[in-house]
Amino acid sequence: MKLGDKLKAIRKANGMSLQKLSDTTAEMSESRISVSFLSDIENYRSNPSIDNLKIIAKALNTPVSYFVDDSENSLFGGAIEDTEFVPVVELLKDFKNWSIEDKRELLHYLEAKKVLRDNK
Repeated sequence: MKLGDKLKAIRKANGMSLQKLSDTTAEMSESRISVSFLSDIENYRSNPSIDNLKIIAKALNTPVSYFVDDSENSLFGGAIEDTEFVPVVELLKDFKNWSIEDKRELLHYLEAKKVLRDNK
């Protein structure tokens, strides 16, 4: 997946419009990345500088490596493009604030679900 597609996918997974992303970049840095420039990136008309890519990644709470990794399995194993995954991303946004017990419970659930899928 190319940078523009990745930007659009993660932006939509975060439930952000181009305007909201632009506003968030202004909150995160001293410079705003304009809606038109973000649109140009998503539509392959422009490429961001490394500094701008860092600002965009920070605004999306996403590692810069997601945008530059050529691997199809970079973030969430490609699941980010799946629109049914959007609610999961929303629920995980504050994962770092979860208690260790809640994190372990989620891990155990996901491991059990994988075992069930693998044994079908």
